[in-house]
Amino acid sequence: MSTIEMAAGIDCGKRFLDVAVSATGDTIQVANTPSGHQELAAWLAHRGIRDVGIKASGGYERPVRDALRAASLSVRVFDPARVRFYAKAMGRRAKNNTIDAALIAAFTASGAASTATPVDPTREELAGLVKARRLLVDKRGDLRRALISAPAAAKTALEEAIDALTEALTTLEAAIERTLATVPVMAETVAALQTAPGVGPVVAIGLAALLPELGHTTGRKVAVLVGVAPFDHDSGQAHGRRRIGGGRPDVRRILYMAAAVAALHTTGVIADHYAQLTKRGKPPKLALVACMHKLIVRLNAMLAKGRTWEIKIA
Repeated sequence: MSTIEMAAGIDCGKRFLDVAVSATGDTIQVANTPSGHQELAAWLAHRGIRDVGIKASGGYERPVRDALRAASLSVRVFDPARVRFYAKAMGRRAKNNTIDAALIAAFTASGAASTATPVDPTREELAGLVKARRLLVDKRGDLRRALISAPAAAKTALEEAIDALTEALTTLEAAIERTLATVPVMAETVAALQTAPGVGPVVAIGLAALLPELGHTTGRKVAVLVGVAPFDHDSGQAHGRRRIGGGRPDVRRILYMAAAVAALHTTGVIADHYAQLTKRGKPPKLALVACMHKLIVRLNAMLAKGRTWEIKIA
């Protein structure tokens, strides 16, 4: 792991960007606007800074990320949890925008951060559409459940809202299809994923959009990214239960549904794995999580080799 001599960290908000430099302690606050991004790029260039770290902030970080990359800077976007864990490891308990920017700068300079990944605007747009669809589906489900026990005076309003959400979902799904059609490589990935048991169009598009690393990393790493990798919990002679944690909730959610269908409603390696685990006395939910792990690892290997599920994977 190599360290970086000097790096900048950016704590990103909706209106402002707080920036700090690791080696010098220089700080600046600029507006999170195109003019502010240009001001920041010039400020960084004047100090000879080429490496920048940004804490993810619900999408508010994307414009400045793109602007700095356009200015030929190396920009990494970090999960906020990683920054907080780094702060705890360094014994830092205080938290504000300026302190966070300095921590991000130090984390970037430490070399512990992963390398910057290329930006794919179309994939990001598709990911946004997929997340929006999930929100509409969840809201429609909430209203349908509420409709069961709603008073008569409220039923009409709820039914109209459900119909409106259904219409919005149809429009959104059409937009997803149009966006996917503009990227033949991603469309091929989606088609290949659908050859696996339990993986339909919704799951396949979700995996392709929300997990771009799929097929481009190791099975262990992709399981960690999703949050289905079991971690040791041992100390001395004590051996605790392995537990999963972290990862991307949106991906884990759709993977759970795919694994449940594959394990309980199809035949094949995933269903056999589930049957073997439950026969050995494993709780059904634990067995399903193990199937999630097996499914995502096999899908990763399948895409890495350019194959479909019907082809046996070594």
